[in-house]
Amino acid sequence: MTTYDDTEANGMNERGALLDFPGADELATAGHVEPLSERALARVLAEVEAAVATEGVAGAKVGVATVTPIRRQFGRRRALIGLLTTAAVATGVVTYANSGATSAGTGTHSEARVNTASVFLDDISTVAASQSASSGKYWKMRTTVGDEYISQSMDEYVVSGGKAAKKGQHPDWQLGPKDLDWNGLDQLTTDPAKLLALLQTPPRPKSISPFDQAASLLTESPAGPKLRAGLFKAMAGLKGVKLVGQVKDSTGRGGTAVEFAEAKSVGRVIVDTKTSAILEYTFTWTAGPSKGKVTHHTVLSAGFTDKIG
Repeated sequence: MTTYDDTEANGMNERGALLDFPGADELATAGHVEPLSERALARVLAEVEAAVATEGVAGAKVGVATVTPIRRQFGRRRALIGLLTTAAVATGVVTYANSGATSAGTGTHSEARVNTASVFLDDISTVAASQSASSGKYWKMRTTVGDEYISQSMDEYVVSGGKAAKKGQHPDWQLGPKDLDWNGLDQLTTDPAKLLALLQTPPRPKSISPFDQAASLLTESPAGPKLRAGLFKAMAGLKGVKLVGQVKDSTGRGGTAVEFAEAKSVGRVIVDTKTSAILEYTFTWTAGPSKGKVTHHTVLSAGFTDKIG
């Protein structure tokens, strides 16, 4: 193990010295680390507490003749950092991203990132921006209940049993005080700060939360890559958005979920981290007459097309 004196002699930088503890390389290359069992986690935390106590005692002896040499204190501190890092990874506080925007196309090792909704959504916004833009006469969504089409004039069609039928007018998408049709999406700002300001402006009706507005646009509208990227960043700015982590949707597809809890409900979206597509939007009532009721909007695929059927 490198000592303090060795660090000065060979010019090792501070970061390199701090990461010079047993298991550092394994942690850096491990990728996603599954949580430890409660017994193992308790043991790790006990070791951390003991190390902290020891460090505190050593610090109190500074200036005494029996003081431990500085390089030994540095070694102890490095070991303590190792224990703290292990505990952080074990409890899911820190993750090492190996996919998505943090390392896509670079081939370089990703840095440790705090596992939060804002970081995840910010990364996904980069994935969304990297998708190819396309166009068509209709926006088609294949769901678990059938195929739905929205025309540029906001006519909505459904296909059942191989037959297409006009369902009526699709309601405009809500974004704060704005009611957006297909053309309105094309004219909407893609600036995350401006989108966040719109989301935080009381909408009509007021029962639609900012999270629900962003989720609806990301799930079922023909928003382009830049707008989707802006919406993900804006969603990251909402207070109360929580990262759930790796889950499966109702069809068994894996993705990463974020959710937003209100007084009487919880909204959740499951995101495909490779494409930024919303796999499923779930709305759960947690209070009131509808308590326990859950609605799923599962999108198997979505994209532009020039014909129905």
